[in-house]
Formats: sequence, C-alpha cells, structure tokens
Amino acid sequence: MKVKTWTDRITDESNLWLNAIKMEDGQDFHKATIFYIEDAAECLKSNLYIRSALSCLCAAECLSKTGYLEDARRLYLEAANAYEKNADLVIGESVRESLWSLQEAYENFLLASDYYRAQQIFDKYLSLARKLNPFGENETMDVLRAKKKSIENIKAHINPALKNSNEISAAIDQLTRLSSSGSGKMAPNVAYGSIEQKGKEI
Repeated sequence: MKVKTWTDRITDESNLWLNAIKMEDGQDFHKATIFYIEDAAECLKSNLYIRSALSCLCAAECLSKTGYLEDARRLYLEAANAYEKNADLVIGESVRESLWSLQEAYENFLLASDYYRAQQIFDKYLSLARKLNPFGENETMDVLRAKKKSIENIKAHINPALKNSNEISAAIDQLTRLSSSGSGKMAPNVAYGSIEQKGKEI
C-alpha cells in the first residue's frame, strides 16, 4: 500500500479543503462553500473541531461575499459550536487552548447574533480564566468586550437584506444535524467548575 507523501496530499483532487480553495481562487464561491461545508462535516466526524470551525468560517466568508448573509450567520453558529466542543475536549490537557477556543466561540456566537449563547461562553470563559489567574479578571473581561465592540462595528456596515441558497441551506442543515448528534468525545462540563458572579454581562 502506497503511503501518501506531502506532495500527494497537496495535489490530491479528493481533498475537500484544497478543492474549496481552488474554487474560491476561481471566484466560484458557491462551489467553494459546498466544499468547505463538506470538509467541516468530515472534520467533525473525526473530532477535528478547530479544522471544522475553520472550514465553517471560510464558507461563511464566501457566502458573505455573495450576499447570502443568513446562511453565513448559520455557519458562524456552527463554527462557534465547534470551538466550544474543542474547549471542552482539551480542558484536561491544555487550559490555555481551552480558553483560546472559548474566545473564538464567543466571537462567533456574536457574529451569529446568538447573544444568549455568547453570554454563556462569556461566563464559562471568565470562570476558567479566574482559576488560571485569580487577579486577571478585569483584563479578561476587557479582552472579550473588545471583541464584542469590534464585531458590532463590522455588523453595523452589513446590509441587512438577507438571501438564501437552497442547495447551501440543505448542506448546512446536514452539518447542523451532524453537530447536534453529539459527534465527538466530550469532556464533562464539571471540568469548568461552577460559574460564579453570573451578574456580569458582556
């Protein structure tokens, strides 16, 4: 059995990520989006949550360029879910990676306009950061609030007129079902400990 070399991998026409990039470079954003979504699904099946999130983000960017903003919002939501899953998965191995993943999840929930979930991630992040550095709470909150402000500035310049693509919506539906099926080995939520001072808001 032939072992694939690095050259084989970067020229493999069955590589969904590479096909997506080729389509995007050729300005075929519709096909690029489909490939990115398919890649996100395959990565999700293998518990590669960060890669899945990145593919969702690339797909969302393609959709934003073509005006399919509602579908882009759904993909930001899937990216946020993937980052949160990664945060739970790695909590026992790397607190810093878990914190980074929660930051990314927070940002993407905001992009998806899911402010309730964003607040939950904010509380989750703050609880974990407090354990790592009990005296850095204000700095932590400033970082997340700066992210929120930056995203609000971006969204203020987006045309609210939303369009939908039936084919892409169907692909996202399939990705959402896969994500909701509980794919992946998750660490127990108790790893974060109880959330304190829930009165703080984003």
